[in-house]
Amino acid sequence: MEITPKDSVNIEAYVNQVQDKDKVQATSGKVEKQQTKTDTVVLSDAAKRIQEAKKQLDALPDIREDKVAQLKEQVENGTYEIDAEKTADKMLKDTLLNNLT
Repeated sequence: MEITPKDSVNIEAYVNQVQDKDKVQATSGKVEKQQTKTDTVVLSDAAKRIQEAKKQLDALPDIREDKVAQLKEQVENGTYEIDAEKTADKMLKDTLLNNLT
């Protein structure tokens, strides 16, 4: 019979435990790889139409050069006329719509 001191550590048990843990991790890693699937996205027809409309809107210029040139010419010539009633109606309409929302 072998007597070991009270404070001694059983290193073999520790080594076996670490080796067993490594085997389990290696096995579980292989299983996870087999179960991995890729995600896919399928867009509805409505979403495709929205994307196409957005592309077309993005292709339009932010500034309508022809309209700006026409107004600039009218201002320079003194022929630009402001319809005060139309402007006031538009301002009131915008204000009322903003208050409703």
